[in-house]
Amino acid sequence: MRKKLFFFSLILCILFFAKTNIYNTLKSYIIMYPYSHYNRLNSITYKRNIKFYIPGGLITKEKDWYPFVLTFNDNEGFSKYTGKKLSLTIFYNFGYFKFRKGLSNYYDPDSPYYSSFYGGYVIYNNENPDTPYGFDINGKVKIEELESIPRYDQTRLVLPSLGCPEYKIHFKSKIDKIKYNIDYLGIKGWVKIDSTVVTNGPNHKYRKNHLGYIQYGKPPANYSGEDFPLVKLKGRIYAKYFSNYKMTIILYIVAPNIDTIEACDKNILSKSKIEKIKN
Repeated sequence: MRKKLFFFSLILCILFFAKTNIYNTLKSYIIMYPYSHYNRLNSITYKRNIKFYIPGGLITKEKDWYPFVLTFNDNEGFSKYTGKKLSLTIFYNFGYFKFRKGLSNYYDPDSPYYSSFYGGYVIYNNENPDTPYGFDINGKVKIEELESIPRYDQTRLVLPSLGCPEYKIHFKSKIDKIKYNIDYLGIKGWVKIDSTVVTNGPNHKYRKNHLGYIQYGKPPANYSGEDFPLVKLKGRIYAKYFSNYKMTIILYIVAPNIDTIEACDKNILSKSKIEKIKN
């Protein structure tokens, strides 16, 4: 009942603010929540009776991240990209909306959440579930396989959704530090990798509508710089193959600086939960 009342109130607000920037903020919330919920019901974890909870931005008092974590499934696209029969579920969040301006801090180069995401990836090998993606049989990381996941996400999903032309898309990562046998979320055996990523930032001059605008809002109207400029970001992932679930699970953060990563890790990502749902 509360959810119905919440969305009814949002619809009324959208109608009231239809000709203002606030409309873009409300539109993002009211479209992305049910769309994400549908994807969550079709996610790898849900179908296999696994609870994979990642907190949204409402868990903190700060104006930092979008209120709730979104879900997207892309089995066919990722399988084609890797040449393997895989299922991929993406859980993601980005910078909070400047409510009255109708756009996310994802676009703001002066914000610690510029070009930032956090969330999780779940990969299931449909061809051979006992063969983990991203790890060899001894549990050692296959860097190219793990790196292919955020690379695919950024270059085939995020940037194209904003209208970035294919010839301009760039993604290059370098490992800064890797640690094995990390305890995280009360679970042993994670691999923690810190890296540096050079890729395209989201800012560009508005020319026509793109699907990504539904999520992040339109780019700043007064932007006059280079379209999709290169930016240097810091990244962190925790990766583990769960042999009991037959799936690789990754938790990740990417942001302009290590302080944002540490804060997100401590206050949000580390409060995630992975567990079998009891019938």
